[in-house]
Amino acid sequence: MLDDTLKAEIQTAYTALLAGKGYTPRRCQKTMIADIARSLSAIEEDAGQICVLEAGTGTGKTIAYTLAAIPIAQRLKKKVVIATATVALQEQIMFRDLPDIRTHSGLDFSFALAKGRRRYLCLARLDGALQGPSAHPVDDLFGDSSAAVTGADQGPVFEQMITKLGHGEWDGDRDAWPTEIDDIVWSRVSTDHAQCTGRRCTHFENCYFYRARESIHRVECIVTNQDLVLSDLMMGGGAVLPDPEETIYIFDEAHHLPDKAGNHFSGFLSLYATRSWLLQLPASLRIAQGEVPMLSPQVIAAFEETVTIVTERMEEIARSLMPLQEHADVVDEGWRYRFPMGVVDDPIAALSASLASGFQKLVGYAETMVDLVEQAMEDTTAGEREVLEHWLSNLSSAAARLGAAWKLWDNYARPMLEPPFARWVKFSSQGQVEGMELQMSCHPISVADQLQETLWSRCAGAVLTSATISVGGDFSTFQQRTGIGSDQLFNSLPSPFRFREQATLRVPAMDSDPSDPDGHTEELATRLPEILRDEPGSLVLFTSWRQMLRVHDEIEPQFRERVLMQGDLSKMEMLATHKKRIDAGQSSCIFGLASFAEGVDLPGGYCTHVVIAKLPFSVPDDPVDATLSEWIVERGGNAFYDLMLPNAILRVVQGAGRLMRTESDVGTVTILDRRLVSKAYGRRILDALPPFSREIS
Repeated sequence: MLDDTLKAEIQTAYTALLAGKGYTPRRCQKTMIADIARSLSAIEEDAGQICVLEAGTGTGKTIAYTLAAIPIAQRLKKKVVIATATVALQEQIMFRDLPDIRTHSGLDFSFALAKGRRRYLCLARLDGALQGPSAHPVDDLFGDSSAAVTGADQGPVFEQMITKLGHGEWDGDRDAWPTEIDDIVWSRVSTDHAQCTGRRCTHFENCYFYRARESIHRVECIVTNQDLVLSDLMMGGGAVLPDPEETIYIFDEAHHLPDKAGNHFSGFLSLYATRSWLLQLPASLRIAQGEVPMLSPQVIAAFEETVTIVTERMEEIARSLMPLQEHADVVDEGWRYRFPMGVVDDPIAALSASLASGFQKLVGYAETMVDLVEQAMEDTTAGEREVLEHWLSNLSSAAARLGAAWKLWDNYARPMLEPPFARWVKFSSQGQVEGMELQMSCHPISVADQLQETLWSRCAGAVLTSATISVGGDFSTFQQRTGIGSDQLFNSLPSPFRFREQATLRVPAMDSDPSDPDGHTEELATRLPEILRDEPGSLVLFTSWRQMLRVHDEIEPQFRERVLMQGDLSKMEMLATHKKRIDAGQSSCIFGLASFAEGVDLPGGYCTHVVIAKLPFSVPDDPVDATLSEWIVERGGNAFYDLMLPNAILRVVQGAGRLMRTESDVGTVTILDRRLVSKAYGRRILDALPPFSREIS
């Protein structure tokens, strides 16, 4: 399908953009455009074409994938969905990059921003909020805990919302409100998929979410986040975004996708809190029957009978789980027991199977009640409709919560899974029965099968790109994590930066290494002022709060005055203060953890030196990584070389990548961990880093 006409359209757009912006062509960018065009052009013959491209900072990834994907999507009559991992990149693409590309390239395409329901005002909820707190005595039992929230200062905010909406000064988008809205306040006037009554809502014609949804279905390119894509897929696809079969997905910051998918396919349940909620539901349903006569007494009676059985089973499983506390590890606010290899003991699995069956019945009863209310709404007066809408929202929310519990019990009912799920119980000291709560979790160690089933096998095509995907050009780890077949296109593109001329990697001689935590921390506190004394802007990356706080406390007071430490201010405030100091001719140093190792843009003098305190190996007691490590060993692999080392390499490369953000940046990356030269694996890490000039003592 990549005929001469289509090639000419892409080439002409690229040439026009370069001329309009005064850019010079970059080989890596041209290669990226060609790779994407070649991959996506095969969609007509074979849907599900996937292209994975690692491209460093300075490549101009947004230009490359937009110029290649838009003309092909228009030819195929497909939609393009650009999904990022961070709000900052999403807003950059939506409000800066795409308008710029459309203006200068000559391409004619429409685009819009897609957000989830929770980002938009719900008019039905605003009506309820204006009536005051606790509009209905049982709202909080049906998942609407915000209804019970009180606050004397909330009324004026809601009145102001009505006024601005009436004057056309606001479109119901939380992000467009002139000031920051407190989460608790916003939760009272927004809704989610479970509570939304959709077309049956009195306010449907004026609904801000559905208006936005209609607008995104009229455009050719949609900008959103990876979480919304995954949520949409979990609902079957096409619920908010276009159907996967009609979509070419572009996942920017694609290295986040496996972890985000893992969170969407995981499960969580607070045992005693859920039991308490269940016990109160029958009485609430009897109140509902008084207000909604068409609800079947037989269904409510069957629901109550099943609740009795289920809550008894929950007491039984709690008694079975409690002895595990003796073998649990101490964690924040309690203890955590992880099932080795994710294998649940047979007695617990049997009880879970019984609970899964019981919750499945409860979901069925709840959905039957939802259907009855929906049928009743087909022919009602305005007064009756308001009551029915209220109960439809509550019952739908209850069905969703019951469904989530069913999902967890069904997972625990299967003693062994392949690949396994990490499964653990947290014994929390903040609970409802004798000061104890049991929080049960399950999380897949691999989402390859789930992504293949819900995404790769259905989408028209996909492009995945990031600055850090491979390990030194090896994509095998990413392939295993995402389930993308090796027959698809993978490429690691050369960077436009002149690394040897622009930057130096230093690994100085040291008296300690991280195997001696106290000695290493003391040496960091001594060395950092020496290393960074003459640097205007610097960034120090730590792997633990404990070491960062100790170094901050022990460092010389004069240097401490220039330090901005994560936790003292918000990330945005820290970066703004850092830049303001440097603009004023002062020196500034940021102390940060993993979140500062990516997505932080400090070009030029804002960051001339990055210090990596120690190699960022993952914490060994993380339940998911621990279960994955066991699975790797069980299959004859090496958990360190197959899991921990590749992950550490990616994090080191991400951290080092904070130094050079433009083609004119210069500076130094210092790694204060002698394991780089004392351990055999150090060579693999050094080889994966950009080809800086090196000073290794």
